[in-house]
Amino acid sequence: VTMAAAMLHSMASSLVLSRRFTVTRRNIWTNAFQRRIGINFASYAMPRAMAVCHPRRHYAAKKDDPDKVREWATEADLEEARKWSRQFTPESMPVDRIKTSFSRSGGAGGQNVNKVNTKAEIRFSMSDARTWMPRYTVKRLKYMEASRINKRGELALSSQRFRTQEQNLNDCYRKLYAMIQEASKTPSDASSEQRERVQQLQKQANENRLKRKSKHSEKKSSRRERKNSKDFFLN
Repeated sequence: VTMAAAMLHSMASSLVLSRRFTVTRRNIWTNAFQRRIGINFASYAMPRAMAVCHPRRHYAAKKDDPDKVREWATEADLEEARKWSRQFTPESMPVDRIKTSFSRSGGAGGQNVNKVNTKAEIRFSMSDARTWMPRYTVKRLKYMEASRINKRGELALSSQRFRTQEQNLNDCYRKLYAMIQEASKTPSDASSEQRERVQQLQKQANENRLKRKSKHSEKKSSRRERKNSKDFFLN
């Protein structure tokens, strides 16, 4: 019995060692092959793994630049978006066109966490948004918030920051209002702080240009003086 146990132990040890040696040889061959052809196989496997594990995030990373929408926008579209954004307020948001729902919240709530339906979610159809938003705003909102639009074409927002349904619902409307205002910005829209900053940068750039010009002029004049003094001593 002792000899049989010893033989089994040696056979198992040899199998483990052979397995380790095979795996090590395989890893060495794979690394050498990758260095030979200059390709890392892991870099090709990662995007597919990300697409499988996080399909929504992978799709959102591929969305187009929202500023490309401005390429097709006409002056009438821009003017319509400007006028509408100035008149659009949180109170004028069409609540009857937005669906609301509540679910259990994992956020603030103390002992009521995961027990009370305080998490608020709002959603509305992007195809129906054209009836109360300008075309320019709808188009840019589709590009900017592509990761929030589901398969049914609805833009969804949720909030669970607060302990009550009313506060979370108001937070959702606040987020939606900020998104719509950001999507309504036109190329000429700029705040007073941005305009002042641009003017300061332009003034500073002009002063630096004049300084470089005067420095270059002084350098040339000093060269001329040295040349004239050298010619004077030679003559």
